[in-house]
Amino acid sequence: MMISPSNRVVTGIGSVDRTAAVGAREVSWTASRRFRVPLLIVAAIAGLGAAGLTALVVAHPFMEWDAGIERAVQAFNWGPLAATFPIFSWIGDIKGAGIDAALLVLILLFNRPAWRLAVAGAATGVLYTVIAHIVLRPRPNVGQVLQVLEHPGASSFPSGHTIFIVTICTLLVLCLGYRFLPRRAMPIAWTIAALIVFAGAISRIYVGAHWPTDVFAGFLIAVAWLALIVSIRPISDRVLVR
Repeated sequence: MMISPSNRVVTGIGSVDRTAAVGAREVSWTASRRFRVPLLIVAAIAGLGAAGLTALVVAHPFMEWDAGIERAVQAFNWGPLAATFPIFSWIGDIKGAGIDAALLVLILLFNRPAWRLAVAGAATGVLYTVIAHIVLRPRPNVGQVLQVLEHPGASSFPSGHTIFIVTICTLLVLCLGYRFLPRRAMPIAWTIAALIVFAGAISRIYVGAHWPTDVFAGFLIAVAWLALIVSIRPISDRVLVR
């Protein structure tokens, strides 16, 4: 039986297509073994957002709409939430480093396999230091906003407190919450963490220590880095897989 040239061409193309499909599946399977792709996407989006916001702040250190948001936050009556604001001011400077160290000790004592994730997560402090020394943005003053209750000396951009709070809350839930809390309690843990982050962000604007864009940039930087390291399975699988 003879096979026409056209049949040979079709058969060849089909073989190439099948080979390409198998290769694509193997690449996808290998990537899924090493990374959590959805978290990689979150990291990329947050990182691009942080980069864009940084470029905006470098070009325009003072923005009237930014100051308008700050004045609106300061004029609002936050009720009982305002009682937490001094706590977020207190955790700055060396006390934040002490909290980092205490968290690492807790993780080593109660969930040692999570130490890689904890150490990698704490690198957000390095990111803050580098960016703050590159982007030297003046902090709000009383001529621009309604009140300035705190006078830190470093650059305003980004908010180191916000980066610290997002990092600590995330690592607590991931490294200790997944170890000790039942699965049905995890949404509650994440909700509490989100509320703490929100209160901390509002407090930095309310006391006049940061511009809203400083706080939002700090949030994006922390989210980008934490999503990146959690997406790497060799770092996070021993923590997240029950």
